[in-house]
Amino acid sequence: MNSKFYTQAEALVEIVRQGSMTAAAAVLRLSKSNVSQKIAEMESNLDAVLLKRNTRAIELTPAGHRVYDLCVKAVDALQLARGEVAHELQSAVPQGVVILSGSNLYLSEFIMPLLPSLRESLPLVRIDLVGGDYPVDQRAEAVDLRIRVGTTDTDGVKTYPLAPLERVFCGHRDLLLGAEAPAAPSGLSNFPLILRSQEPPEWLFHNNGNTTKYHVTNPAMYVSSYELCVSAIRAGLGAAVLAKAIVQKDIDDGSIVELLHDWTVEPIPVSLVIPISRLRRSEVMAVVQFIVSNIQVSPDY
Repeated sequence: MNSKFYTQAEALVEIVRQGSMTAAAAVLRLSKSNVSQKIAEMESNLDAVLLKRNTRAIELTPAGHRVYDLCVKAVDALQLARGEVAHELQSAVPQGVVILSGSNLYLSEFIMPLLPSLRESLPLVRIDLVGGDYPVDQRAEAVDLRIRVGTTDTDGVKTYPLAPLERVFCGHRDLLLGAEAPAAPSGLSNFPLILRSQEPPEWLFHNNGNTTKYHVTNPAMYVSSYELCVSAIRAGLGAAVLAKAIVQKDIDDGSIVELLHDWTVEPIPVSLVIPISRLRRSEVMAVVQFIVSNIQVSPDY
């Protein structure tokens, strides 16, 4: 792939991923007219129309789909190599703004405590946080990094695994007053359960090599955020699967108890996700390296 064709292919890939020439130009740090010119040159060289242009959106033509599919893996591979090599050879002090998104609770409990040390290590880098329990649309939001709890797609992104979250099935101790604690997942049907609207209604429990999937069909309460779920547990309104680190203090003081003692809940994976197009920015890569080194994957996993 020669350099001219590569820049054209890169422009096409970013237009598709970002949804517009304007957004693609911002990611590529080019003018909109420059991006448009690259696509026009590519269409001329290939003698094919690649994009349908209208006032609402830009869509690929059938020929555009074929060209995009052929180019995207090569563009990603070259961007990844270029970004990582540039980071390794970077001699200047990283500086700039890095926008990091994730759930409010994860950012508060796991990222916020790292920020004083990060500021000392990277004094010219400013971290802006975008919190929310729903995944950010990176085409609509100018987000450089994303903390993803759970599985994630890999199209156009580089993922760095972080330490998985150990989880427990737990509830307030008052739930057990006058009631018998369930001994197995099959006994949860008559137990008040709390479910977050973002999580799948299925919990996986393990016991001596056996796995049981419990489907939550009629929860006592739905909540729209992790914070509300934790508050509901602390108020004694039901039981739920939560990250153990979030309720460890409550477990230590006895106000919240682990249920189903003979069963464990499957840990949930956590990843730091970066669009490959952001790899060229030294400040973004420096923040990635800092977070990954401080929230490492445990050897136990």
